[in-house]
Amino acid sequence: MHEAVRAVRREAPGAAGALDRLERFQDAATGSGIPAVETERWLNLARPCVLLAREADGPVVARLGGPLLLPPDVATPSDPYELGGPDGGVRHADHQLIATLDLAAIPEGATDLPLPPDGQLLLFANPDLEIGLAGGALYVPAGVAVEERATAPDYEPYEYESPEELDADLRRRGELRLAHDVTLPQHAFDAGLLARHPRAGDLREVWEDTRDDRPWRVRTLQIGGHAWDHEDWGDPAAGQDRVLLAQWEGLPMATVYWTMTRQDLEALRFDRVTVTMYSNP
Repeated sequence: MHEAVRAVRREAPGAAGALDRLERFQDAATGSGIPAVETERWLNLARPCVLLAREADGPVVARLGGPLLLPPDVATPSDPYELGGPDGGVRHADHQLIATLDLAAIPEGATDLPLPPDGQLLLFANPDLEIGLAGGALYVPAGVAVEERATAPDYEPYEYESPEELDADLRRRGELRLAHDVTLPQHAFDAGLLARHPRAGDLREVWEDTRDDRPWRVRTLQIGGHAWDHEDWGDPAAGQDRVLLAQWEGLPMATVYWTMTRQDLEALRFDRVTVTMYSNP
């Protein structure tokens, strides 16, 4: 067993099933003629993550959609944006709540992120192709009193008639349960990575071929790990010490990413989260 596999298994002991895939990948890469040294160096990039889905069999970790529960002294997250057309002007759009996570339900070591051990993590995104993507993340520490907050997102959601329709769909999907997983790079590669791993394209193809058969892997919420870029736009978490906080595949033909620096995550600076959407409308 490769040392990278052992390391991930130590850090995420509940991920035995997902980690078997690393071993299958190693065997498949060898069988396809990729030199063992290339495969071993690629395996050093393995990162554990968790997948959150209705069909998973682990503990409940997240709830999709509203209600929005915030401390009384915390403002409803919103962003200003400039209106197009001859009238111009600026409008403030409340952020759409996509998911609320119970961080205490994510086992230590299940991801590659320095997440707080408890409290609630709220993920927001206004997926609008016309004005660009607004959104962010908000951390509510454990034990802090919260109240239900009315919101009025004012934008045209991608593939939905209104923010209310999107929220109703999210609420219908409801609670998400945890499944362990492990990731390797699955995005377009920059010149630096290709210089270090000249067989990266072949290794990515082998990794995709060993993808497990859990049909609910699509339309999931992923926490940590490498981003999966379906359209080859590139790594949404590119940049020095930048990490993937979350990836949501809950929209048709689109993926939403929340990224931040590891230092900001350790400092709980969720106000510095960047939200990106790759779509193929």
